[in-house]
Amino acid sequence: MIISYIAVLAASLAGAADGLPAALSTSTIVPTIVTLAPGLHDYSRFADGGSDANWYVGFNNAWIVKLPPAPAGDFARAFIGAKLGRAKTRPVPDKPWLREIIPGKVYAGISATPAWTSEQSFFLAETRDIPAEADPQARVDGVGAGEWFWAEVPLTQVSFTAPNYLIVWSPTNYFTKASSAPILGAVDLEEGGGETRAWLNRSIQGVPPRARGASLETPLNTLGPAIAIKLVPPGPDEPAVSVADLTVAHAGKHVLVRFSAAGEDVAEAWVEASRDQLEWQRVSRFIRKPPYSFTLPADKTPLPGTFLRGAARDISGAVGTSEGYMIPYAPR
Repeated sequence: MIISYIAVLAASLAGAADGLPAALSTSTIVPTIVTLAPGLHDYSRFADGGSDANWYVGFNNAWIVKLPPAPAGDFARAFIGAKLGRAKTRPVPDKPWLREIIPGKVYAGISATPAWTSEQSFFLAETRDIPAEADPQARVDGVGAGEWFWAEVPLTQVSFTAPNYLIVWSPTNYFTKASSAPILGAVDLEEGGGETRAWLNRSIQGVPPRARGASLETPLNTLGPAIAIKLVPPGPDEPAVSVADLTVAHAGKHVLVRFSAAGEDVAEAWVEASRDQLEWQRVSRFIRKPPYSFTLPADKTPLPGTFLRGAARDISGAVGTSEGYMIPYAPR
């Protein structure tokens, strides 16, 4: 089994077998990744399509990995993440020809032992943001390959001297089978009789194991769950991401928002709304590549007097925003 520390996009590996030192990023943007596979893009099983093999993230289904101590380095922020896909849909009430995402949440945790407290558990994603599973009999919006989702954690919760146990599960009690829950990505592990570093726990009830004795239930020796740690070096003094050229226009009952985002390795962009320009709320889906053009649905169309702005985030977690634009009141 390979444990890798990914420092650049075409990084060299620090394999458990060859004993090479961890390769750290020399960029102020590119993070260091600790994961089971050679790279994040190697997790192509299940979450992207094909058979799901029952790899669902559930109320009763938790996936656990044991990652090595994080490599020593100068880091400012830490994230834990998972590759998720194939969120399920259901017919819209009274409009069965339309489908909607089954709502739910996914959480992740990190600990130095295979037991996790509430302080070691973090919200990771809502199903409305996870790419949806296609339906051969109906139109489904948002279909696509699985994507990586990240939750920031205190840097102090990442161990640099002992193994890190990561877990992914759902507190949504409806997610008890693959037909209703999102799917976790996976990678084929190299054959070998080495130490087990991944497990499935099917005894949870919406919370991760609190005691270490029974948490590591079913060992996984041929497949590795798509779960990782991301360590970010201190950022530059100047803003790492800039958002500009915001335009807002009406298109029938919808509002069309466009903007540009500049920076190194911009990962995702979205639209935010506010009534007072102090508290902002995301009102769009994520777009992960340009052009950054958003058609806000009718239920998200802002009222006159509401401010809109564009926002974007790079792979290090740095966020940039545009100036706000106020939706004008109708002339009297």
